[in-house]
Amino acid sequence: VMRVGDQIREAILLHEMMDREVAEQRVGELLELVGIQRFRGSQYPHQYSGGMRQRAMIAMALACAPSLLFADEPTTALDVMIQAQVLELLKEIQKTLGLAIVLVTHDLGVVAEVCDSVVVMYGGKVAEYGTAEMIYNQPQHPYTQRLLASFPDLNAPSDTLATIPGTPPRLTDLPSGCRFHPRCEVRIEQCENISPAVLETTQGHFAACHLLHGEEA
Repeated sequence: VMRVGDQIREAILLHEMMDREVAEQRVGELLELVGIQRFRGSQYPHQYSGGMRQRAMIAMALACAPSLLFADEPTTALDVMIQAQVLELLKEIQKTLGLAIVLVTHDLGVVAEVCDSVVVMYGGKVAEYGTAEMIYNQPQHPYTQRLLASFPDLNAPSDTLATIPGTPPRLTDLPSGCRFHPRCEVRIEQCENISPAVLETTQGHFAACHLLHGEEA
């Protein structure tokens, strides 16, 4: 029931101390930045396609000129073509405005497409992090390895995909020690009782796994 331009303008008026005329100009600039014509700011969300609504949300997030954009599953529920357009838009915005983007996603293809550095988390804790090239080409943590192995490889097609046994833990009932140990096929005794520290395995590549810390089964 609220026009798209009004929603974007609201944040600007509240936080940027602009008058309405200047804020109106800013709204038009933001809409054009994300690929939406200025006049469509007077329209309602139901008059936008799914991809346009996502672009409008990005414009709203940029309204107060942040230095950090936090994007949580920005391509969820969008078809493949629109996903690609939104990801390309995020990359263009990052270059144009010089801001940092933290992208939260479960989609490995999205991560490979747009991310420079990657943090892999499991059960609310960091399992591994490094550059995208390190994570994809030399995964260290057993969870990262199984996660990547379960992703289809067009260069080496197979009738079956690798899986991770068991189910993710409930955040209200987390396992002791390493949170991945109930599902890990290479776990050792320490994994059940001691939470591994995140240590540097190679330069710039960090992982939390007792096997990587010199422990023996």
